[in-house]
Amino acid sequence: MNDKAKEMFEAIRENELEIAQINFEASLKQALLEDDIEGLVEFAERLHQAGFLSEAKQTYELLKNMAPHIEEWDLFLAELAIDQDHVLEGIDLLLKIDSTNELYPNALLLLADAYQTIGLYEVSEQKILEAISILPEEPILQYALAKLYYAIGSFKKAIPIYENLIELQPDFVEAENILMQLAECYHAIGDFEEGVYYLEQIESKKHTSDSLFQLGLGYLQLKDYGRAVRNFEELLSKDPDYLSAYLYLSQALEADLQLEEALGTILKGIQENPFQAEFYLAAANLHRKLKQPEQAHLLLEKALELEPDIMEAVAMKVDLAMEAEQYEDVISILESQEDYMNQPLYQWSLARAYNYLEEYERASDYFDKAYYQLDENLDFLQDYSQFLREEGRVEDRAEIIKKALSIEPNNPYFLEMDKNQFE
Repeated sequence: MNDKAKEMFEAIRENELEIAQINFEASLKQALLEDDIEGLVEFAERLHQAGFLSEAKQTYELLKNMAPHIEEWDLFLAELAIDQDHVLEGIDLLLKIDSTNELYPNALLLLADAYQTIGLYEVSEQKILEAISILPEEPILQYALAKLYYAIGSFKKAIPIYENLIELQPDFVEAENILMQLAECYHAIGDFEEGVYYLEQIESKKHTSDSLFQLGLGYLQLKDYGRAVRNFEELLSKDPDYLSAYLYLSQALEADLQLEEALGTILKGIQENPFQAEFYLAAANLHRKLKQPEQAHLLLEKALELEPDIMEAVAMKVDLAMEAEQYEDVISILESQEDYMNQPLYQWSLARAYNYLEEYERASDYFDKAYYQLDENLDFLQDYSQFLREEGRVEDRAEIIKKALSIEPNNPYFLEMDKNQFE
């Protein structure tokens, strides 16, 4: 790389873009005069890595003119085209590389990337498999196939390939990424124990924020709350901007029955990111558990300001009103939106509220509506059967008892009701 190229990068660091452009053009002229192919290759690679794609393309085109016998230029130009979102242009360049060319496996790998970019995953898979048939022992190709499966959610296909790479290629340059991706595959299929096993193989000093997060998540799912807490705390000490960790650290502390600490953690998360409705919802739930309904209400209102359609916040407002026996508030909340009135769980809440207010006709209407979708919910069926008993609807109650016992034949409540239903 000649002096003008170095001066270009120096000008970029100083944000002197006009000078950088002058030095770029001067660098190409100097390289052409000196026939400096090696220096130009280094320059083009640096430009590509730094994100100066148009300049990198111009440099490779010059190289292609200077040394047309070198076939790699089309590979580099195709990769640049794909990176510039000119995917079809890149594909056209790659398809010109003949299957007898020693660069053909490289072209297949780039074609796989291109087809994946435009959502043609089966074609992408075919290209990688063709490359593997040519170079069956090449770990980069195996990794590319596993990574494709990982990217499209075919986790069970990705797992054995990753594991084979770990076993046969322990020094493979992507080793830590493989462990991380393999763990995520296991987490995605619900096998958190295996996921944690592989994450624990990563050396402590090589853990990234993402791998620490996944490890904490694995411990949380395995109900190893102490380790989950320590892991999330370590993550936040290293990377305080990893904001989602506040939520999961709070969940781990809550699961470990450290409610005050959980609340403090999520409130700190709100300070760091006051625009995340989920944080306010979690804090409201903790205030509710700590018997602090007023604070819970305030946080729920904030959550709904940020996301008016967040159903969990509406449900918690309803639950708080029910717990406080504020049945008019329950009705006011749920009948304010037609969508709420069509939700079966909310219809159940409305039925209970009207029943407590002794408006039995309205209660009956909502119980009957909710039954169409909650006919396998035993808690609902128990509530509904009690209402029907009070209303003297003997035949309807008998039907509910029969339905409940078909779901759970040994349910003690409904067995007792069946025994005494005509008393």
